Amino acid sequence: MAMNKIKPRLSYTLLCDDVRQELGGKFSLMGLFESIYANSFPAVHPRFAIVNEWTGGKGDFKLKIRLLAVNKQDVLSESEATLSLFNETQKHRDISVRFNTTFAVPGTYWVEMLLDGERAALVPLPVQMISDKHVH
Repeated sequence: MAMNKIKPRLSYTLLCDDVRQELGGKFSLMGLFESIYANSFPAVHPRFAIVNEWTGGKGDFKLKIRLLAVNKQDVLSESEATLSLFNETQKHRDISVRFNTTFAVPGTYWVEMLLDGERAALVPLPVQMISDKHVH
C-alpha cells in the first residue's frame, strides 16, 4: 500500500554558535544570534549552526540547506539530509553546522532551505562591520 505524501512546513529556523544533545533527547542551543559582526573583511566565522524544525508532513523528503552570498546566487556552503515523517504530528529537527565560513564583504547573506528541490524559506543573515566605538 502506497503512503500518501504530505509536504511538511518549516516551523522555524534558528542560528546559534553551538548545539548540544542532552540526555533524554533534548537539545541545548548556545549563543542564539541574528547577525554576525566582524572587525575587518574578508571575515572568517569559526563555527555556527543552523537549526530547522519541520512538521505537518508525512513521507520522505530531501532537504538542502545553502548559505548564499549577498547576491543570492553564489553558494558559500551547502548540506543535504533526508527527512522522514511518519505522521503529521511528528516533528523533525535538522541541525547543520558550518565551520570556518568566509564572508568576503559586509552585507546581508542568506540561508536557503530547499525541500525536494523547492525553496521552503530564505532567511537573512546580516554580516556587519563593527568598530571599537560600538563595543560596550
